[in-house]
Amino acid sequence: MGLISLIANVAGSTFGSISSQIQDQYLEFFTQDALGTDILVKKGVNKMEKGRNKGNTDVISNGSIINVPEGCYCLLVNNGEIVDVVDAAGAYKWDTSTAPSILANKNFGENVKQSIADIWNRMKMGGEIQQQQRVYFVNKTEMMNQNFGTPSPVPYADPEYRNIYIRLNGTFSFKVENPVTFFRNISGQVSDVYTVAEFMGTPAQPKQPRLEFLDNITETLNKCGGPYPNGIMFSTLPSKQGEFRRYMQECLDEEWLQGRGIVVDKVAIASVTPDDKSRERIEKVDESKLYGADGAALNAAVALGQTEAMKAAGANANGAVNGFMGLGMMNGVGGASATAAALNNVQQVQPSQGGFFAPQQPAAVAAAPVAAGWSCACGQSGNQGKFCSNCGKPQPAPVAAGWSCECGQTGNTGKFCGNCGKPQPAAAPAACPNCGYKPADGVMPKFCPECGNKIG
Repeated sequence: MGLISLIANVAGSTFGSISSQIQDQYLEFFTQDALGTDILVKKGVNKMEKGRNKGNTDVISNGSIINVPEGCYCLLVNNGEIVDVVDAAGAYKWDTSTAPSILANKNFGENVKQSIADIWNRMKMGGEIQQQQRVYFVNKTEMMNQNFGTPSPVPYADPEYRNIYIRLNGTFSFKVENPVTFFRNISGQVSDVYTVAEFMGTPAQPKQPRLEFLDNITETLNKCGGPYPNGIMFSTLPSKQGEFRRYMQECLDEEWLQGRGIVVDKVAIASVTPDDKSRERIEKVDESKLYGADGAALNAAVALGQTEAMKAAGANANGAVNGFMGLGMMNGVGGASATAAALNNVQQVQPSQGGFFAPQQPAAVAAAPVAAGWSCACGQSGNQGKFCSNCGKPQPAPVAAGWSCECGQTGNTGKFCGNCGKPQPAAAPAACPNCGYKPADGVMPKFCPECGNKIG
């Protein structure tokens, strides 16, 4: 029984070997439509509808035609080894003796010998084939619209505002530069397709290559920042796509090309926004630059500040007088002189042309003239405001010039009174004409206190 079974088995394998060899005699036609932007690698399939090869799908008969479309590399894999790579579009002929076909060429006799030898090899393996041939198409077009964004603010050495923190988002693209490296190290012999999502992941669930791209953004920003003239202001980064892409390629391309056969193709920055603290600092710097370059703007700001201070004093809950007392004390301490000094400084300091990183030259500050001020009845002198800085009394009105008449008219400047027409009285003598008495306060009375003589 055992011998009969062995004979039956041999007979069955012989029949199967001959049958499979005959089925694999038809020549095949392999091609692939455009892979689009989602597929990186796709296994080639037989496109023949008539005379279809009904043998093993991993057997490509010698002489079969492979049509390579635009935008694709074609890898020919024989028994797990890449035996040829095609990077130009066109029709190519599979030429190998590992899968002979009697239809391969006009040399019918030689083809039959090779086919019979292949039948014998299959018989030795129990009817199974000993080889595997596959065609793989690798996408060589640009894989666009790969979104990226910094999950948290990253530091940036801005040439104008120094160390700030910014958020960055945009898109990048990559492409397969070396299909052999990519096939061997990344995709392998896939059964059908290998997609971009399998390789890169998504922004919500990134794979390692996308994470590596995000990690290298900080290094790229370090190259973009720094002092003038090479440093790029954060607000102009979107217009500097070329520099940003070049720096990103320097960070990633060597590692990605050698290890994965891919390169960064383009990088597009959609928006750059500073965090809240950096924004406040930027606004203060811009305001200072405005006042430093435009004295009129500073004058307007000072006047506005004084107006707001007076409004606040008038609305003081403890009384307007107390509010103005405080305002007067502030002016007395140095408000007016400080403002004058500030304006004087603005006129002398030249605005910087190179931002914070440019060397700053010390500006000569001219001392503001010290005002004499006015004296209060309480004894406080040197008051600068309208109220005494000691007791809060208002500044007295200036004494009217001219002379006073007996009728009560004051401020007469002519020789006669402007009200009653009386002549200006003669000036009182500085001393008594009889005894020479001089009052200590300089005010001469009508009668001399020493001799009783009438004066004037």
